[in-house]
Amino acid sequence: MSVSADIPASTDLLGKYVTDLQSNIVIGSDSVSGTLKYVTGYTGFSGDVSEQSGNYLALHCDGVPSADTVTFELVNGTVGHPVTLDSDRLIVVRITDTQTQYIKVTATKSGKTFTKTLYLMGLVLATE
Repeated sequence: MSVSADIPASTDLLGKYVTDLQSNIVIGSDSVSGTLKYVTGYTGFSGDVSEQSGNYLALHCDGVPSADTVTFELVNGTVGHPVTLDSDRLIVVRITDTQTQYIKVTATKSGKTFTKTLYLMGLVLATE
């Protein structure tokens, strides 16, 4: 399973581009490092005003080749449950605490489950 930040700069991520959100993102075997820029007015991310400003991480999650489903969960995030990814397998999440939040990606293929966990302690959250 592959999780990367290699998203073309021209990709529209709910009204922002990857370069608007982050820089120097590196995905290790179990960690994410780099800088999340402080973004305001991200209305495409959420209709909730309190979710429209902050630090956002954009990732591309390639599951097991031709996986039946790929789910993404920001543990200790605001959603509180895994989300099934669309066919583009792109996800944007709002990161508020690199010490307590972490990412769990699960791919299912023919009844077999593959999981990748990524810790966020290497991320720098830029401020206003």
